[in-house]
Amino acid sequence: MFMHTSLACGEWSTIGCLNHHTQLFIGDVVKVTFYDMQGELISLSFDFKITSFEQGEPHAWPRLIAEHINVHIPLVNAGKMTEQGLIVAYRNNKIFALQSSGIYKAHIDFHCIAKCDEREVSTQPYEYVYPEHSERYNAGTKVLQPKDGCIYQCRPWPFNEFCRKAKDTQSIFEPGIGKSWAMAWLQLSTR
Repeated sequence: MFMHTSLACGEWSTIGCLNHHTQLFIGDVVKVTFYDMQGELISLSFDFKITSFEQGEPHAWPRLIAEHINVHIPLVNAGKMTEQGLIVAYRNNKIFALQSSGIYKAHIDFHCIAKCDEREVSTQPYEYVYPEHSERYNAGTKVLQPKDGCIYQCRPWPFNEFCRKAKDTQSIFEPGIGKSWAMAWLQLSTR
């Protein structure tokens, strides 16, 4: 754990959290966007690109992003409040903003990218990283679900129609996550 000073004087509000258990891969990007009442604060928002396998681990990237926020983003801190003050933990970090800053929300978004060259295509056990190119999903399409690291295959007709509907992050058909995911997908691998 990385020790950080206590929150500076003033009233602080929780505006987001880094309590995600998502496995990320090299080339994936975590976008952190801050908002005030007028909209997105472009000057504070940032992208964090995963450059190593270790950075993509579910216990690592939330800690790295919290440390980045504490060093580079004014009026905002991230970590876990303890009796010793604010610490940056491996899990369950919250994002806080000074109330007088007007910052009321931090949004975390994932841009997962499957990068492969010609040599890797034939050995790649999946065709897409979910939810990219969901309009192309058809019976037999294999996707990697970055939220759980598992590979899923789209079921045959007529259930393959549900695979294309899984692109919405709130979808009940999101592979491995949605309430009715098994209607559309077969799980091929486990983590």
